[in-house]
Amino acid sequence: MPRTATQSTTGSREENLAALALQQPLRRIAGRNRTKADICVYRLEGAEIAVKDYRGRAPWIRHTIGRFLIRREAAAHRAAAAIVGVPEFLGRIGPFALATRWIHARPLAAQAADRVDPAVFDRVGAVLDALHGRGIALGDLHHRDVLVSEDGSVHLVDLATACVLGERPGPMRRAWFRRMRDADRVALARMRARFTGADESEAVAAVGAAAAAWHSRGRTLKAIWDRLRGKKPGGG
Repeated sequence: MPRTATQSTTGSREENLAALALQQPLRRIAGRNRTKADICVYRLEGAEIAVKDYRGRAPWIRHTIGRFLIRREAAAHRAAAAIVGVPEFLGRIGPFALATRWIHARPLAAQAADRVDPAVFDRVGAVLDALHGRGIALGDLHHRDVLVSEDGSVHLVDLATACVLGERPGPMRRAWFRRMRDADRVALARMRARFTGADESEAVAAVGAAAAAWHSRGRTLKAIWDRLRGKKPGGG
């Protein structure tokens, strides 16, 4: 009889993670579209873990986007080790999946604005400061990626697009890191404004002229792209 994930406490963590292929997840959160990973929750060594998994995607997605983003996110998690507010990284499961501790929390996107403590955004800012200080910028922070626990603590998830400076960054990487860092700060300012009723334009401008200008260019390019693909303004 094959051992279960909760029974596999004598093997290495890598062996235990690999054994999850034999298990049924406790729950599965399907990717939002065919290019996104599924999130599967398992019980391992007495704790719940989250597996970000591209193995169910079409081969061309799995071997391109999936392989690239899993490698990139694993590198970002290693660089962010022990930062409070980033889920503990447990390791990769082959080339197409990785595991972190499961966080019992709700995404900020799923919460009503009038029920969010404004202090949450200060906590998000503290996590971003810690990441930036470690040479990690997320670059695509979204309110779906901010998890808020019942006690008000926050965790940032989805490091797939993160820029990691590394030990000997060249000038282009340093410049890209600054752009990504500014994008994080703009994203936080916009989230804070959205949930507190502040003026979003003023909040973005307060981040800095350079950051606001890059944000404006990005919004313009996105609007052009949306028109080209026939997406209606405000559409999902």
